[in-house]
Amino acid sequence: MNDSHLSDRMFQVIDSLSSGANLTEAAAAAGVHRNTIANWRRNFPQFQQALAHAQSDRDFIFRERAADVVALAFNSFREILSDPKASPSVRLKAATFIIQTAMAPAPPKAQKPLAFNAPARLGPPRSPRRRGSRARLIPTRCRPADVPSPREKQMVLDFSDRILRY
Repeated sequence: MNDSHLSDRMFQVIDSLSSGANLTEAAAAAGVHRNTIANWRRNFPQFQQALAHAQSDRDFIFRERAADVVALAFNSFREILSDPKASPSVRLKAATFIIQTAMAPAPPKAQKPLAFNAPARLGPPRSPRRRGSRARLIPTRCRPADVPSPREKQMVLDFSDRILRY
């Protein structure tokens, strides 16, 4: 990446933003107006790329640090859940967090692109179908993915009751 077109102030802003500062704080640290930073983000691809790389590097470092303490965090949960002196509400919150984390869907895997471009449909095109003017809309029962179903809610309650009994 060619960073020769970035000024020292741009690098200072990139450093501040990638360290977690908001736009106003980064502007004050670099001695520029926050609208200047917004302008750089809109109009300078080199600035956009450098900022994106700095933020992804920072995210990677935080993920590595979090991975180092995952075992310790689960041991803490285990101690809270097995401690009879811990309040029931704390144990319930710990159990609920573990269940929600375990039931969260895995992130989607990256799909490999096809090696060839197949046509969407083989053969001659079809004539459009005619539909009646009174097409029926069938209502479907949909719920957002983050809203648990009644069955999932009952599983959490049953599990929490079992934990609180011990």
